[in-house]
Parts: sequence; structure tokens; C-alpha cells
Amino acid sequence: MYHKYYKFFMQLEKNIVDLSEDYTNVIILCIGTGKIVGDSIGPLIGENIKFLENKYIKIYGDLNNTINFRNAREILTEIYENFDKPYIITIDAALGSKDNIGQIVLNKGYIKIGKALEKNICFYSNINIKCVVGLNTNSKENNMQQLRNVEEKEVYDIASIVSLGIKEVLKNKVYKIV
Repeated sequence: MYHKYYKFFMQLEKNIVDLSEDYTNVIILCIGTGKIVGDSIGPLIGENIKFLENKYIKIYGDLNNTINFRNAREILTEIYENFDKPYIITIDAALGSKDNIGQIVLNKGYIKIGKALEKNICFYSNINIKCVVGLNTNSKENNMQQLRNVEEKEVYDIASIVSLGIKEVLKNKVYKIV
């Protein structure tokens, strides 16, 4: 698990280099629901890192207040109404190829949430963190089954790695800026 954490930490630190004083706040969107094991990574991470919230860091999405394709647009509107120039980090569960299961994938730019369930919502995010929890079968029903059958331990392990990595990287980056 340490190797996976170190790899994620280094990738996040490398990708967050564009965080500067130009941004007013760091917004972390933790997408998913606690009702489906494989889709609960986002809310678990939100729960784990909500103690980081302060006037510069805002966390959206935890086990009690989830973000999904039904309320994502409303939350994004709220963010852009309340924060001048937010730096957005999005965390979501994903389905992928057999070789990618268990991987944490970082990207920049646009992200689609709900894609595996044919509920695409696309928006800009400075950093996207996708936690690959199962196999994408290209079938809405089979993908839902994949998300339901994920091992809880795997979800908790990945959520712990991402939570700790975010905490350490933001501690180094945000507190140097403010």
C-alpha cells in the first residue's frame, strides 16, 4: 500500500504545480454515493478530509451530503457564484480495463461524471482523480453490478491513499500560498 500511496502523492504533487495565488480557493468535489460500495470512494474521501476545510479550502461531498449527476450542476453553479477563481479538484470512482482496476488515475481538464451509467455531466476541473474500482462493461446494467460488487476493503484502501495524499500535498502547497 505504501508504494501506491507514494506513487499517488508524487503524481498529485507534480500535477498541482499550477496552484498559485491566482486562485482564490481550492475546491474539492468528492463525487459519488454511500449507497453503492464502488461509488462510495468520493464521499469516503470527503469524509476523511473535511477537517481540512478553512477559508481557502472547501470540500463538497461526504457521506451525509453526496454529489451525483442529479445535483452536480447545482453545486457547480453555487461554486462559481461564491468563489471568484476556484481551483477545482474532482474525485470520482471509475470503471476501466481489467489492468487498471485498483489504480488511481490523475488527469487535468474536463471530466465526465456518471459516464459508466450513461449520465454524462461534463465540466472543467483543474485536477481529476479517478479511482478505478471495477471493469467497464459498456452496459449500464452490468456497470451498476460492477459498482455494487466492489470489495469494501479495496474502496477503503484507495480512499485512505487519496485522502492522505491530498492532505499532505495541500499542506505543502496551500499553506505556502496563504
